[in-house]
Amino acid sequence: MRPTRYAIAGIFKCVSIALVAGAASLPGSAQGQVTGNVGAVSNYFFRGVTQTDDGPAIQGGFDFAAESGFYSGVWLSNVDFGGKEDAEVNLYAGYGGAFGDSGVSWDAGAIYYLYPGGGDLDYGETYFGLGYGLLSASVAWTFWGEVSGDAAFDTGDLYYNLSLDLPFELEEFSVTAFAGYYDFDEDGNPAAGNELSYAHWGLSASRELGEFGSLSLNYEQTDGGGRNVISADDNANFWLGWTLEF
Repeated sequence: MRPTRYAIAGIFKCVSIALVAGAASLPGSAQGQVTGNVGAVSNYFFRGVTQTDDGPAIQGGFDFAAESGFYSGVWLSNVDFGGKEDAEVNLYAGYGGAFGDSGVSWDAGAIYYLYPGGGDLDYGETYFGLGYGLLSASVAWTFWGEVSGDAAFDTGDLYYNLSLDLPFELEEFSVTAFAGYYDFDEDGNPAAGNELSYAHWGLSASRELGEFGSLSLNYEQTDGGGRNVISADDNANFWLGWTLEF
C-alpha cells in the first residue's frame, strides 16, 4: 500500500490519510489535476510488517485531485507472501476538506487492496482521518474481505494510526514519528498466546532532492503480536526509500 508521501511506507500503507488529504488540496483547474509517482524501497513495510519477505520493491501510481476535494487513484507494488501473488494493486477514492478556519482538516474515503493470483487475499477498507498542525490521526475499517470464514482481514477489522511531524529547522528535511494498532475482529485465542492484534511504531526521516525526488531512512517495530497471522516479531527494522513525483 502506498506510504505517506510515497516514501514512508509503513505509516498507513499505500493510501495514507495524510497523503490523500494533501492530494485533495492540489491546485488545478475545475476539472482537476492528474499527478504520478514512482519509487523504490529496500523493504516494503505495511503497518509494521514486511510485504516483500524483507526484499526490495518498485512502486508507483497515479492520482486525480479536483478542487472540490474529491480524489481518486491507483498504486502498485511488488509483494512476496510466499505464495503465487507477486503484486499489490490499490484502488481508492475519497473526499477531503477542512472545518472552516479552525485549522482542522478531514479526509474520508475507501480503498480496495487487490492481489492478483494470490487467492483469498483481497479486501476493502473505509477510512476517516483528522489533521491539525503537525498532528494527524486516522481509523480504517475493513468492510469486506475475500478470506473465507472468521479470520484476520475479514469484515470488522479496525486499524488506528497517529502520526506527528517533528519540527525541523531545515526545510529540505522532514521527520515523522508514528504509531498504530491493528485490532482484528477475529482475535485468535489470547489465553493460548496466539492473539492476532498487535501494535507498531516507527520513525521516518526524509530529505528533498529537488527534481531528483526525495530519499528517506525509516525505522519500524512491532510489539511481537499477531504471530499466527502475519509472522510479526519485535525486532527493529530499518529500510531506505526513494520517490519521485511528476
